[in-house]
Amino acid sequence: MNIQKASSHKILPRESFIIVTLSWLLMSLFGSLPLIISGAIPNFFDAFFEMCSGFTTTGASILRDVEAMPHSVLFWRSFSHWIGGMGVIVFILAIFPDNQDGSNMHILRAESPGPQVGKLTSKISATARILYLIYVALTIIEILFLFLGPDSKMDLFSSITLSLGTAGTGGFGILNDGIASYAPYSQYVIAVFMMLFGVNFTLFYLLLIGKFKSVFKNQELRLYLSIIIISVSIITISLTLNNVYATFEECFRHAFFQVTSLISTTGYATTDYAVQFPWPTICYMVIIFLMLTGPCAGSTGGGIKLSRISILFKSAIRKIKQMVSPRKVELLKESGTVIEEEVVEGAESFIVLFMIILFLSTFLVSFDGMDLTTNFTASLSCISNIGPGLGNVIGPAGNFADFSNFSKFVLSLTMITGRLELFPVLALFNYRTWKPR
Repeated sequence: MNIQKASSHKILPRESFIIVTLSWLLMSLFGSLPLIISGAIPNFFDAFFEMCSGFTTTGASILRDVEAMPHSVLFWRSFSHWIGGMGVIVFILAIFPDNQDGSNMHILRAESPGPQVGKLTSKISATARILYLIYVALTIIEILFLFLGPDSKMDLFSSITLSLGTAGTGGFGILNDGIASYAPYSQYVIAVFMMLFGVNFTLFYLLLIGKFKSVFKNQELRLYLSIIIISVSIITISLTLNNVYATFEECFRHAFFQVTSLISTTGYATTDYAVQFPWPTICYMVIIFLMLTGPCAGSTGGGIKLSRISILFKSAIRKIKQMVSPRKVELLKESGTVIEEEVVEGAESFIVLFMIILFLSTFLVSFDGMDLTTNFTASLSCISNIGPGLGNVIGPAGNFADFSNFSKFVLSLTMITGRLELFPVLALFNYRTWKPR
């Protein structure tokens, strides 16, 4: 009797999907109340969009004049990034003890980014606490670097809000020009920390316990750093050859900042590369590529994640080899570890669903009558949780205010779907999810 009673309280995987998805929806709804009640953003759809963007760490905004907002609203927006970055459910798991039946692991997998979610220790609560301690420590370090630096415009409030946005890879700024008016020192600091927060947090833990070889052997980290180096090089050379900025240092700084901002899905900007200082077409191609890939799995960033792209590429190579040698059996490996076929199938399914939802969202917002570049990059920005898109409307100096309430609602749901990595949200549309036990 007691055994049956205990087992009835076990949280099943399908129930974890419901818990996580509805928690994020309710969190965004209640989070929008301060904006509506204070009158800062009186329209419900605008406030809901803003807070979905905040908690999902997207950074897309409907505000035309950010500097007109009171500091309380600006802090709440940035703090929502920080809370959403590591995940509210992960925070709860860090506080409450583990369930003996392993139910907490289902919830952690439903909210955490990446094709594989594992434990750093034997207990889920201890794993969550370690992740949050690393998260808090890196945030405090960035605040100190910014506040104690030589930038006279970087006061304590700016240091805190921008660091919260960087840590959550969110991107809500407190100035109308984003990060452009801050000193180069601050821009470099923020760029470096955006790059750090795009790294799998498990690797920071391995560094702390002295497993340096495991960190350096990590294939996803090497791919992440390689893409950053190659992308920065291409954009810097292109900007220099086209004389977009006055000096080589400016070209490099803007290239480095924008690349780390986009690949980490933070969304901060130091320059208006869409209108005021239009970049060459090849730079936009790099930007779209970075918006699709995203950072490492296990980071606070969005996007497809490099681990999935790596798995997909390796799976395609294996398929070609099998066509040549049908009897040859070849296992996929990542950092020396065999990748289970279930993980491979999950990565392939994720990318297919990602593209389907991306094009569906683009189709739905197209009813507003805007151009294809705006509609497509708006949807890509929201599903990848990036923030800015391309074009005159939603570029780095633009906003999403001109979209209709219907489109804002569609993009809000797209942000939540992207943040929860598609499957928990899509599972709600399966009748078996709601089927009684």
